[in-house]
Amino acid sequence: DRKLVCHYKDMLYTSPKITYWGFEDSYKKVKEKYADIRPKAKEDGVSIIIPSKDNPKVLERCLESIVNLTENVKYEIVVIDNGSREENKKYIEEMKVKLGFKYIYNPMEFNFSVMCNTGASYGNYSMYLFLNDDCEVRHSDWLRKMTDQALILDTGAVGAKLHYPNSKTIQHCGVYSLQVGPAHKLQFKEDTCVYYDRRNLDVRNVLASTGACLMIRKDVFEEVKRFDEGLRVAFNDVDLCYKIYEAGYNIVNHNEVQLWHHESLSRGSDESPAKLKRLMEEKQKLYRKHH
Repeated sequence: DRKLVCHYKDMLYTSPKITYWGFEDSYKKVKEKYADIRPKAKEDGVSIIIPSKDNPKVLERCLESIVNLTENVKYEIVVIDNGSREENKKYIEEMKVKLGFKYIYNPMEFNFSVMCNTGASYGNYSMYLFLNDDCEVRHSDWLRKMTDQALILDTGAVGAKLHYPNSKTIQHCGVYSLQVGPAHKLQFKEDTCVYYDRRNLDVRNVLASTGACLMIRKDVFEEVKRFDEGLRVAFNDVDLCYKIYEAGYNIVNHNEVQLWHHESLSRGSDESPAKLKRLMEEKQKLYRKHH
C-alpha cells in the first residue's frame, strides 16, 4: 500500500524518536571499554598542515577557529604558502605573530601533493592533520575525537563530516568509488535525517575520505610513500586513502566531527577546458593505479 510505504519512509528517515539497537545509553560503557583495549600508538601531538595562497582572510577564519575552539590535544600549525602576493604575505606574517604557527613560504605552481608533503617535513609530531584553509572548526572536541580514532593501530586515516557553510547540508561524509569517478557520500543531502542505517551520523569505515580534513599517523604516511606528487590537484587524497586501504588499514570517517567547508576557494572551480582535461587525466591515472 503506497500510503503505508510512504508513512514508513517518513518515520524511518525523519523521526527523532527512533532508537537503533546498540546505540542506547546502556551500551556506551561497553563500547568505551572495547575502545580502551584496542592496540594504540603512542600520542605526542598533532601537526596541522594547511596549504594556502592569497587567501589571508579565509586562512585567518580557519586558524582562529582552531585556536579558539580546540581543547585537550597538543598541536602545532604549519601553513604552506606557494607564493602569495607581497601584501598577503605580509598579512599572514602579522597573523603568525598573533596566532602562533609555522609559516613556510615557497613560491611554486600549485601542487597540493607537494605542498602537503612539504608541510609534513616541517611537522614535529607523529600525527598529521591535512586541512584546507577554507575549513572552519565548529566544536571543541573535534581534534580529540579524530586523534583518538587515528591512534588505533588498525586505523590508517580518519576523515570528518563536512557541511556547506552556515548550513546543515552535507558536502562530505566519506567517498564512494563509482564508475564515473570518486564521489562524496550523501552530498547535498540535508543532515537533519537518518540516511542508510546512520551512515551520516556514526563513525564508519569507508574506502576513502577527503583531504580537506584528513588525519594520518606519520608511520602510515611514510609507509605508503606520502602523497603522489604526480597528482597535482585532484584525487591525490583518494589515491592516498586507496594506498592506505591496500596496505591493510581501515579508513574511517568520523561523522561526529563536523566542520564547515567553504569549498575550493583556494584554487577556483574546475570548469575551464584546460582544468577539465587535467581532471580527466588525473582520474585516469588514479584508476590505472587502483583498478
